[in-house]
Amino acid sequence: MSWRVIASEDARNAARSKTTWLAAGLTVVAVLGYVVAHDYVGEPAFPAFVAGLAGVVGVLLPAVAILLGYKSIADDRTSGRLTLTLSLPHSRRDLAVGTFVSRAVVVLMPALLALVVAGVVGAVRFGTEGVLWYPWFLFATVLFGAAFVGFAVGLSMSTTADRWITLGGLGGYLLLVTFWGGLQSAVLVVLHRFDFEVLQDMPDWALLFRMIEPGEAYARLVRAGFDVDLAGLYVAEGAPPYVSAPAALVLLVAWAVVPLAVGYRRFRAFDL
Repeated sequence: MSWRVIASEDARNAARSKTTWLAAGLTVVAVLGYVVAHDYVGEPAFPAFVAGLAGVVGVLLPAVAILLGYKSIADDRTSGRLTLTLSLPHSRRDLAVGTFVSRAVVVLMPALLALVVAGVVGAVRFGTEGVLWYPWFLFATVLFGAAFVGFAVGLSMSTTADRWITLGGLGGYLLLVTFWGGLQSAVLVVLHRFDFEVLQDMPDWALLFRMIEPGEAYARLVRAGFDVDLAGLYVAEGAPPYVSAPAALVLLVAWAVVPLAVGYRRFRAFDL
């Protein structure tokens, strides 16, 4: 399949980039560094250790995914290399899918390898309670990382303007990782005429609005496997079924697919 050829070539090109190796090294250091740090910041139990790893992943992996994906196609368009690529028997769809797959592999492989090592060390140091659910945690991490890769590659297809791509990548990270919860709370308070008590008892639709944030959906998936202090809003008594773990899974898949589809639609309409 043509997209596999593009994915292979793009992965080789990414592997030659110093930025890729720097990002991979940072991921490994951060994950394995937490193995040591957990002694000082967390409970000596395996589920608590996994929750701490999820916190590290939740901040770091989106940054790495956006950094390695937000110019993955735009740079080739501005340099003219894309014209050569598409002159071969490859379609624009092949390019979109192949780039997404290759960048997902480049982003996720170092993280998964580091997390596997961390999981083994964590089980030895903090016990094996819940260790059989660790593959579920790895699966949730793959979905979480793929969500931001889809966002970044979709952004890269949407324009060639370097300023807008940079602002989109930075703004996307800040909104989806840092400010979403605060924005949701502000909207909720305004809609309820500045009655701050609503933040203590959110309506059902507000719970879904908050879980749309990829990090919240990721936390919900982790909570499905481990009884930890994550995603408590979505497992409280009376929580609606549409903030369940399957809903979180659907949301993360949507974050990977929808930005990619929107970016591809714009990319398909552009002249190279």
